[in-house]
Amino acid sequence: MRILLRVVGWILVLLVAVVGGAAWWLFVRPLPQVDGTASLPGLQHEVMVERDIWGIPHVRAASLADMAEAQGYVMAQDRLWQMDLLRRVARGQLAEIVGPVAIPVDKQFRLLRFGPAAERDVSQLDEEWRGILQAYARGVNRFIEQHQNKLPVEFTMLKYKPQPWRPADSLVIAGYMYQTLTNSWKNDLDRATLTARVGADRAKDLYSQEAALDHFVVGDPNRPGDGSQRSGKDPGDRDDDDDMTSDDVLKARAGSPEPGFPDLTSALAPAVMQWVGESRRDIRHALGSNNWVVSGAYTATGKPMLANDTHLELSVPPIWYEMHLTCPGWNVKGFTLPGAPLVVIGHNDRIAWGFTNNGARVQDLYIETFNPAQAGEYKVNGKWVKAQITDEVIHVKGAPDEHLQVVVTRHGPVMRQEGNTGYALRWTATEPGGLANTYNRLGKAQNWKEFREIIKNVWGPAQNVVYADVKGNIGYVMAARVPIRKKGHGEVPVPGDTDLYEWKGYIPFEELPQALNPDDGLIVTANARVVGPDYIPYLTDNWEEPYRTARIWDLVHDKHDLRPTDMLKVQTDTYSYPDVFLAEQLGPAAKIAAAKDSRTQKLIALAKDWNGIADADSTVVPFLQETRNQALKLILRPVLGDETRLYRWRTTAFLQRMLTERPASWLPVGYKNYDELLVAAADESVRDLEKQTGSSQIEDWQWNRFDSLEMLHPLGREGWLKKMFSITGKPQGGTVFSPRAATKHHGPAMRMVANVGGWDNSLMVIPGGESGQLGSSHYSDQFDSWYEGKPVVAPFSDAAEAAVRKHTLTLKP
Repeated sequence: MRILLRVVGWILVLLVAVVGGAAWWLFVRPLPQVDGTASLPGLQHEVMVERDIWGIPHVRAASLADMAEAQGYVMAQDRLWQMDLLRRVARGQLAEIVGPVAIPVDKQFRLLRFGPAAERDVSQLDEEWRGILQAYARGVNRFIEQHQNKLPVEFTMLKYKPQPWRPADSLVIAGYMYQTLTNSWKNDLDRATLTARVGADRAKDLYSQEAALDHFVVGDPNRPGDGSQRSGKDPGDRDDDDDMTSDDVLKARAGSPEPGFPDLTSALAPAVMQWVGESRRDIRHALGSNNWVVSGAYTATGKPMLANDTHLELSVPPIWYEMHLTCPGWNVKGFTLPGAPLVVIGHNDRIAWGFTNNGARVQDLYIETFNPAQAGEYKVNGKWVKAQITDEVIHVKGAPDEHLQVVVTRHGPVMRQEGNTGYALRWTATEPGGLANTYNRLGKAQNWKEFREIIKNVWGPAQNVVYADVKGNIGYVMAARVPIRKKGHGEVPVPGDTDLYEWKGYIPFEELPQALNPDDGLIVTANARVVGPDYIPYLTDNWEEPYRTARIWDLVHDKHDLRPTDMLKVQTDTYSYPDVFLAEQLGPAAKIAAAKDSRTQKLIALAKDWNGIADADSTVVPFLQETRNQALKLILRPVLGDETRLYRWRTTAFLQRMLTERPASWLPVGYKNYDELLVAAADESVRDLEKQTGSSQIEDWQWNRFDSLEMLHPLGREGWLKKMFSITGKPQGGTVFSPRAATKHHGPAMRMVANVGGWDNSLMVIPGGESGQLGSSHYSDQFDSWYEGKPVVAPFSDAAEAAVRKHTLTLKP
């Protein structure tokens, strides 16, 4: 027995050693060097990389080229697999690493032609920007070369190695964000189908851009002092400070796999594809961000303060990466994208800026007529002309190559073909210069004039950009290339065989929405309508719902002595305006038309006393959310049948308008009034909640059962991999209409409060951590602060950063 116990003991020790060794090999060995010295041969001078307690790097360089090269190296240290995954998605090269399951997605992205557009745009860049992209690529590639045998675990699990990074890869990342933020062509097809089905009069109601709670930035006839007339002027000095001057190596097959580990591709490929599909769908149907800026009249310091939280897919690792970059002429801290040089959102020592998506219409679908007698010909002004046809070769892991025929007309690639009819997509993203001219250079601006000079060259994606500076100025610019059309607005597919619907240029920069120092000292945007009836050029009529904008305005407009933590409280607010409205409607309605289900009666009574805060344990919130869905279906079903999902506009604003105005033309047959319809929707809501939860008890219908946070790693979607890589099952407050904007997979992908009156007291946080490597202490160390809404101070000055410095790495030429 003693011998048996000894043998068992040794076996257990051996198992622990093997498991521990494997864990070290997979998760610890690939971690990057963060102290001492490392070689980066492309540098001209030494570069210091200092990391703080959160692992946030500060790159200190003697030149812009050295700074960009070091940034590429450092980004690869923390996010190499994420960078590779994003460029593969954008280029349509996922099947190379996950097999046939990725072919449909690869085909979709090959049609968008980001790869060819990026290669073209790189060749047309100015010398400085091309040099930055080349230096960044050198840094990434040096890291790849040095770590071929100790890459992040995802490469080991999928058994491939990354190919060298190219300057054009950074532009295809920009293409990926364009696709995320501006892709609307499928909605255009749906709008055309819906309009044909319901008729012009009903379509006018359904697609109205009017909403009672909109707060316009410019063009509001009731707000003459909005600052729009001052936007193009130099504001001048406001104090005594007078120093204000001035998305192909990837086409090659994946490299040799590392020996010794099983090929998990077939098991992991569905997880990667589910991540791609869900992330695109969640963003498309739950898009939203917040930003606002207040003048010094609102703040404790007497200087402006700017807040921004971009709402994107919540994933592990996060889409944003924090970084501080310094070289002569640059001292900027903020957020950048994996694979993108410089800083996209943030502040320097003079100005701060932040973004929300504007939604300007920059895609048009053209209906092309193809020649039934001659393949590849389509009609232009009565004549048949040849389309450009290319054979896209999609390499597939473990299977033969797949071929995709891409047909390109004068308008762009044919995205869908039905017989002799094709739908070709024209898109500013793939026009010459579209991918190359984005927002990365804003960190160099020192004042409003320089800021506008840089941003006027931006092509997109169209953003609402708020601004603040140390002189006390606040401002707003909507910068992008927005087409001017000869006829129509591009909201539905238009004939492509004529020139009547062609683009004739872009809205001049001076005519885009802009404002400087509005009289009320407050600018708020949250993807809702930003231009009022007095603004003439057409941007879009597809604005997001107005409720987050309205809530932020109400929380801030009459405040004084604001501090960064006050702004953070607004960012994490969970009040839900449309649910409050519906609760107010249900009470009186139930007195006119009694609910049939006793649970409905109880929930209506609870809603009457509800405070509007969407807590995770609330049973009122899911009841109101589902009642709104059911009421909308009841109104739309008589005209759309079972295709009510075709309507994805400002659906909540539309329903609120119906319940406020109560037009007889929209009241379905069988209902005497809207009160009866609303109570019927509430009864149906209760039945649906029972079906979804499998419980008949109201107590089991808490909001967290429907909206708990699921922050998933592309490989960590099921079983033990989900437990290891992802952050799941976290109850959260808020709805898509709350400033916190909470859904299961979507929400604030970063938060920033830029405190112009004291940069060292600014706040920055991401929902996970800086590192994409599971073995790192910075894989998810910011999550608790982000989840709980706690402030994470972002020091900026040398002295403040020195107090939290933890690592120093010297990169040597």
